[in-house]
Amino acid sequence: MTDPSDAGDRSDESDTGDGFSLERAYDRTDVAEIFRELTAATESGQPVTLSGDGQAVRVTLPDRVVAGLEATSDSDGDPPVADLTLALEWDDPDGSSIEVVDRDEHESTDAGATDDDGRTSRFEVYEDAAGEWRWRLVHWNGNIIADSGEGYASRFNAERAARGVMRTAPTATIQRRD
Repeated sequence: MTDPSDAGDRSDESDTGDGFSLERAYDRTDVAEIFRELTAATESGQPVTLSGDGQAVRVTLPDRVVAGLEATSDSDGDPPVADLTLALEWDDPDGSSIEVVDRDEHESTDAGATDDDGRTSRFEVYEDAAGEWRWRLVHWNGNIIADSGEGYASRFNAERAARGVMRTAPTATIQRRD
């Protein structure tokens, strides 16, 4: 899988400071992961966080959303290019469904593990003293319950590894080794 660098991100913030746009080259598996995250957030009503060039956006989709899908193909181009655009639109009377923040202020990604009292564990992605990126799973009480065990060359790779743990853990079993 290709590791698109943060330098390839193109993020445009509107003059009002409430816009976010992200365009980057992705492998198909990375696109599938983004769709899985959006799907899980949409089904659960939980917010989803997407990161770009120095920014992150946290989006909470309401129960009712208007979706538009547009597919185009320019076969006259050299090379020919196809485009698929997904647009989601909804009423946001109190303006709270989208929050754009500085990515450095928002280093953790949601783990989605919540106990009965609504307390949430989280994955934190951070740069270690050696300049490598790592993740750790932090229990709602602050205890570190798992970590990456290795450093990654980029924040993107560390986040991807943490998402892989999130996907795999619900199906993991306990095996006794005597």
